[in-house]
Amino acid sequence: MDMKEFLSKIDGQAVLQGAITTVIILVGAMLIWLLISRGLQLLERRPKVSKTLILPIRLALRYALFLMAVLLILTSFGIPIGNFWTFVSTLLGLIAIGFVAVWSVLSNISATFFLLLVQPFRVGNFVKVVGDDIMGEVIDINFMFTTIRSTEGDVFNVPNNQFFQKATLRPADPKAYMKKLEAKEDEA
Repeated sequence: MDMKEFLSKIDGQAVLQGAITTVIILVGAMLIWLLISRGLQLLERRPKVSKTLILPIRLALRYALFLMAVLLILTSFGIPIGNFWTFVSTLLGLIAIGFVAVWSVLSNISATFFLLLVQPFRVGNFVKVVGDDIMGEVIDINFMFTTIRSTEGDVFNVPNNQFFQKATLRPADPKAYMKKLEAKEDEA
C-alpha cells in the first residue's frame, strides 16, 4: 500500500472529531487535576496531615487521571481498549502473585539473618514453639527453615519467620522439662 492509498482511506471528519474530543479530554483532565491538587493543598494545611502522607496519594491520583485520559483519547479515535483492560488486569495479577511469593522468601531470609545475629537459640539447643506441638533439638538453621528433631525422632522444618510470630521456649533443663510434661500427660 502506497502513501496515496493510505491517505485516501483516512476519514478526515473522524480524525477532526477525534482531535476535538482529544482537546476536550485534555482540558477536562487539567481542570480535574487542578481541583484535585487544590483539595490536596488544603488538606496538607491541616495540622494532623503531613506531606509524606499526601505525596503518595497525589502521585496515585495523577497517574490514574493520566491513564484515564489516555484511554479516553484512544477510545475517541476508535481504538478498542477492551484488550488493554485484559492485559492490565493480567499484569496486576501476576505482580500480586509474584509479590506474595517474593515476600515469603524474603521474610524467611531476613528472619534467618536476625536469628543468626540475635541467637535466641543455636544448633544443639532444645526449643519449643509455643502454641504448636513442635519441640526438640535444633539440628540445622538454613536460609528458609530451622530443622528441629523431636525426642521421638520426628523432624520438623519450621519456617524461620515463625520464630518472630510466635513465642519460643528454651528450657534451662530440657530433661526436667520433658519429665514435667510427661507427668502432666499421665495426670490427664
